[in-house]
Amino acid sequence: MPVLDPSTIHRGRVHARYFRENFVQGGIDLVQIIPELVTNADAAIASSGRRSGRIVLALGEPDPYFLERWRVELRGVGAGAITDWRNELRCTDDGIGVNASTVEARLGALGVTPDHADQRGLFGRGLRDVWLAQGGGRIEGVRDGRAVESWFFPAVGDAPYAFAHVVDEPVSSARVQGLGVDVSGARVTVPLALRSLPANARLRRLVAQLVQIRPVLADPQRKLWLELPGDAAALITEPSIESDPERPLLFDDEVVVQPNVTARISVRRAAYPIPLSPSRATRLGGLLILSGRAAHETTLGSYEGAPGARHLYGELRCEAIETLQRRALNSPRPQVVVRVDRSGLNEHHPMVQRLYGAVDRVLAPIVAEEERRVGAHVVRTGRALRARDEVGVRALNDALRSAFDAPGSAGFTPGGDGDSKPTIVDPEKRQARTPVPPLDSGVEHDLDPMLASAMRFKQSPIRLHPGEARNISLIVDPERLPVGTPISIQADPGISLKLWGAAGVPAPNRGGWSRLSGSLRARASVEPGERLVVTAMAAEQVAELEVIIVRHRSSGWVREIARKDEDAVIEAHFDHEDGVVTVFEGRREFKALERAARAAGLPRNRLREYLPYRMLEVEVAANAVYAWAAEQIVSRRLAGEGRLDAAEFAAAVRYEAQALRHRTHEKLMRAFLDPEVFDGSVRIVGEAAARPSNQTALTLHG
Repeated sequence: MPVLDPSTIHRGRVHARYFRENFVQGGIDLVQIIPELVTNADAAIASSGRRSGRIVLALGEPDPYFLERWRVELRGVGAGAITDWRNELRCTDDGIGVNASTVEARLGALGVTPDHADQRGLFGRGLRDVWLAQGGGRIEGVRDGRAVESWFFPAVGDAPYAFAHVVDEPVSSARVQGLGVDVSGARVTVPLALRSLPANARLRRLVAQLVQIRPVLADPQRKLWLELPGDAAALITEPSIESDPERPLLFDDEVVVQPNVTARISVRRAAYPIPLSPSRATRLGGLLILSGRAAHETTLGSYEGAPGARHLYGELRCEAIETLQRRALNSPRPQVVVRVDRSGLNEHHPMVQRLYGAVDRVLAPIVAEEERRVGAHVVRTGRALRARDEVGVRALNDALRSAFDAPGSAGFTPGGDGDSKPTIVDPEKRQARTPVPPLDSGVEHDLDPMLASAMRFKQSPIRLHPGEARNISLIVDPERLPVGTPISIQADPGISLKLWGAAGVPAPNRGGWSRLSGSLRARASVEPGERLVVTAMAAEQVAELEVIIVRHRSSGWVREIARKDEDAVIEAHFDHEDGVVTVFEGRREFKALERAARAAGLPRNRLREYLPYRMLEVEVAANAVYAWAAEQIVSRRLAGEGRLDAAEFAAAVRYEAQALRHRTHEKLMRAFLDPEVFDGSVRIVGEAAARPSNQTALTLHG
């Protein structure tokens, strides 16, 4: 007899806005599923009133009996749930447990306030989101003398989801023994949309290094066990970092983030460099940001990847994060502090920006001292090279200005390019012309959302220093927004925009598009590093201007090229707040060219004039700026859209960097290098007569 019928199925109730902002983002993987299950189990143990508790994570094949029941029952009600999976994740705890009424309260409401103030709180997507992304799931539990088994699946029709209790009966000893608990507890099952599981060693490392469950692993009253196929259950403990015996603690004090908001920052030094991780969810180094029982991310502020930060780790505790998150969720236009996909803090929130600023202020002297201790120093160049650098920096700033600039009327047509030349009418010339894909279009010229907008700011992002005012322009397509359409402006605290003239679409100019100008000002109290947004709205069209507050007052994004005699994992680093591109010339490839320059007869103070050495400097410095600009372009283009797959995002950034390089690099090389390089005055002089081997030297003839 079927256990699922219309009378036993409960419809989920959820606010439409919450569904759009949270559920539709899908694509949850193990990095997001495991923290959700573990922190829920931790909260259930705390609610039971016991000090200690046990959590068991198990990955493996599904129970064939349950899988067959699931297929038959879900097919009978016509639900579009997943009906076949090879692997699943089960999380069992001995906490307070669940019964039918608890399940209905948790799944039928928008959100439930945690039972204890020190629990995870209002962060994360929730078990409901995990099940929706995976296509279904079930929960089994025992509480207050009753046992329940509830199934969760997509609803038929317009409702977002449904759930049903296939078991709701007085508890029996068999049911308790099946869950592996004494009196109460719960087991959550999540089908995994994975064809195969990663290797067991990788899974153990993943669980042990997950940032969001660090408070659970650090609690001696919690035991987290991991069961993997073919292996015995293993106890997972907090990852340990050996501290420096001479200087274990570098900073430990309370810092002011903003009025009425403080944070406790502790910076420690490891005995050995901490390995860099491409995944922010499992990294070991950096400052772990905590609030209550929740861990959000690890960060080093603007010193991510800096050689002087390789030994640094610690904690940052800010209890205001939960307060602001709760206030945001109760607001009609929320600006959450923690991202809804639980991948870290929302860097666009003003408080988060000030928090990162506080981290930078604490780390700045520490990183400088670290670099000084290892003997790193900035290399001073000769007057001639500094003069060429000034010319090259101007060309680099021109390239960035072009990359961030909306290209006028061409910006409203797909594939348009502000630097594009007039169309060639001659068919023979058209065939002979090699097509160059523009910076902000795909290979197949799909209509990009930014390009399709009827209104956009002339340049975004732009930089302002505290107290600075700049003129900006808003470009409008009068064919899609009629003349006279009102335009409203909203700006984040810390900046203000005043349009000149009437706040409406003006008459088009000779180019066929309308243009509004105004004055944008940053308050003197804003902190460098903040990213603020100005929003213009007209009818149903929205345009955003991103403003980055910087420290330097130069005329462009890049202020200077600095050379540091230090080995580093990265070739160069661009700090957009200071405007400095740092080239790490302690790397092996630079040292090899240095030896070649000395062998060619150049003295030490003129090593950087050696042509191969100079070309390598220019390449790595330009590539660092190209990569940063590409990230800004791709991130802005994807704002408000669904999250890209990691490989897709990496490919998009790489393409944008290559496109920017294709358009500007020849001009850049001509600016940085001596004109003799392009005049043919550089000759290769053989020294076979002077040396027994066929070694050559490069010489410049002015």
